Amino acid sequence: MYYKEMCWLSSKGIATGWPDGTYRPLDNVNRDAMAAFMYRYNGSPAYQAPGSSPFSDVVTSQLFYKEMAWMQSQGLSTGWPDGTYRPVTAIARDAMAAFLYRMENPTK
Repeated sequence: MYYKEMCWLSSKGIATGWPDGTYRPLDNVNRDAMAAFMYRYNGSPAYQAPGSSPFSDVVTSQLFYKEMAWMQSQGLSTGWPDGTYRPVTAIARDAMAAFLYRMENPTK
């Protein structure tokens, strides 16, 4: 199911799959990976991530740090009220909707 859509994501470089060459279509998408998808969907814009993380639970050496920081800098992700991003939490549908809505309706 959704083979055509998964191939489209891959052909556009939005989803790159796993190092072992698999896609894992039934796995959940974590918030950090969603940030990477959004960054790539936006053309991987030139962006220099800050030297200190905008989120208390994300370190600058973390996989997808640049993408998560970019999301925050663009107003696409505000994180949680406690200052966390919760990068390895599966993204809920409401948060995904908020990310996409903010991308299409920027406030900046």
